[in-house]
Amino acid sequence: MSPHHQWKNMADPDTITCKSGHLLLQKNDGTPTCVMPSTYLILIDRGFGNYDSSIMSKRPEMMNQLMQNMVSNEKLMHHWHEMMQKNPIIMMNTMNDWISQMKVNPEFMKNILGPMASDPQLREKMIQAMKKHSHMENSLKMHSAWMDSVHHPMMKSGMHSSSCSWCPSYKMDSSSPSTGFSNSDRIMDVMHELWVNSGISYEIHQLMIQNPSHMSKMSEQMMNPILDSIMDDEDLRRQMIELLLEHPEFMNSIRHSETNTDH
Repeated sequence: MSPHHQWKNMADPDTITCKSGHLLLQKNDGTPTCVMPSTYLILIDRGFGNYDSSIMSKRPEMMNQLMQNMVSNEKLMHHWHEMMQKNPIIMMNTMNDWISQMKVNPEFMKNILGPMASDPQLREKMIQAMKKHSHMENSLKMHSAWMDSVHHPMMKSGMHSSSCSWCPSYKMDSSSPSTGFSNSDRIMDVMHELWVNSGISYEIHQLMIQNPSHMSKMSEQMMNPILDSIMDDEDLRRQMIELLLEHPEFMNSIRHSETNTDH
């Protein structure tokens, strides 16, 4: 039964359902409709319907699909990252949470460091950040495998080298940071409503760190606070060094940059 017929025949609107994979959207005239996640935000942007937190809060599966769709939208996430950077408390809480997760699941650190180490420009910024971090610099000097590798002949190039198990090819987004919607105000209203909901913000941040493709898009915006948080922690600092030792492109860059230094 279509959502419109359900709405006509049922006294309780909370009982309206959509087929799997679709989101329930309330149109401007108050009637419900079911749409694909990729269409949901477009229709809101065009003024066809409105985001209703009460609808989504009672339908966790739909809320999760909406968040997944938003995290995969690089324009929206660019704005989300900017909001994070402008809010020191949110930024600190997010970094602390990510640090805790990286200690439990090393895959999260791979998702974060992979895009940085794989992009030539970000890689150079990453190297400079490591040199400026006194604890990291000392850890590198005391790490025998790192020092041996720095003076070793260049490793085989190529992101898919068998010597690196976590070096997928990442494409950095260099397009305009606009949201890509015709009426960004409506979409920003949705973003801000989700932002002020601490529970939803937390879940979106969980999706971010689990998505390597998303992390590749946020690396440039948030590289410094992410790297500082990792390098400030002794255990994660050691884990970071071990991961970078497996990355041929990164280590070759270090060898080039270190040839005229005390290393």
